[in-house]
Amino acid sequence: MYQMKQKVALVLGSGGARGLAHIGVIEELEARGYEISSVAGTSMGAMVGGFYAAGVLEPFAKRMCKLTMRDLWHYMDLTISSRGFVKGDRIFKTIHEEFTHDVNIEDLDIPFTAVATDLVSHQLEVFDKGSLFTAVRASISVPDVFTPVEVGKKRLVDGAVISPIPIPYVKRQKDDILVVVNLSGDDKSYEEQSKKMLRKSGKEIKKKEEEKQTLHQKLAQFFTFQMPGIKFDYLETMGKTIELMQREIAALTIRNHQPDIVIDIPFQLATPWEFERSAEIRAAGREIAVSALDAWEEKRLIKSAG
Repeated sequence: MYQMKQKVALVLGSGGARGLAHIGVIEELEARGYEISSVAGTSMGAMVGGFYAAGVLEPFAKRMCKLTMRDLWHYMDLTISSRGFVKGDRIFKTIHEEFTHDVNIEDLDIPFTAVATDLVSHQLEVFDKGSLFTAVRASISVPDVFTPVEVGKKRLVDGAVISPIPIPYVKRQKDDILVVVNLSGDDKSYEEQSKKMLRKSGKEIKKKEEEKQTLHQKLAQFFTFQMPGIKFDYLETMGKTIELMQREIAALTIRNHQPDIVIDIPFQLATPWEFERSAEIRAAGREIAVSALDAWEEKRLIKSAG
């Protein structure tokens, strides 16, 4: 007798580079035969979810996993503006030309929703139709980093400002289960585990650190407000501030909605800016998904047997 696949309403949270873990989670869900019947995402969750719904997640994953620190610097077209220090023209041109094209959300095979924040109305902007590119572009526009998206009188930035885990906006279907990927989990032991996953020689690690320092030096030169002799990592400070805010909102959202499965990706896994570690983060996402899904499937089996 034919058995229907278990449908999954998938919600993908925000967290910068940790969002590459979403790819590993999706890969594990599909490997187990789950049918992802709808997706909602914020920020990197919107990007990964949108690319999945558009059928271009695999080429995106391959590109990200080859990303180097030099590539990151190439994409950072800095600008002197009170609205954000990265114009994002290079990044968003690549996104449009290689992944979203001119596709509309309502034409995707899988129902998809992205969220952004309107700085004018102070309301959440929900994208479930219209341009996929505009939806992704708005949802990943981290305040003070990327310049906002202007749509009519709206000024749109990262959806994570209001909704780091957009559970209420995923389109539910009969007999589906709600799976949430939270990029603001907490596992202090994971810092050491992630180091072991690197499996790189000391020479390679040293080279990577030197590249990162060079990037930071260039950023420091750009931010003219930095005074000589004062150590101030703008990206790190801003990242920690945003993460703390998102962690609290995410925890509250999960408590209020009680998903069937919560896959917690530890915030200690990577900073929001470590995109050069995409391959490791993707692999970690799948590994964590294995544990979470094993636990849920075992509980379901015991419940059905009882």
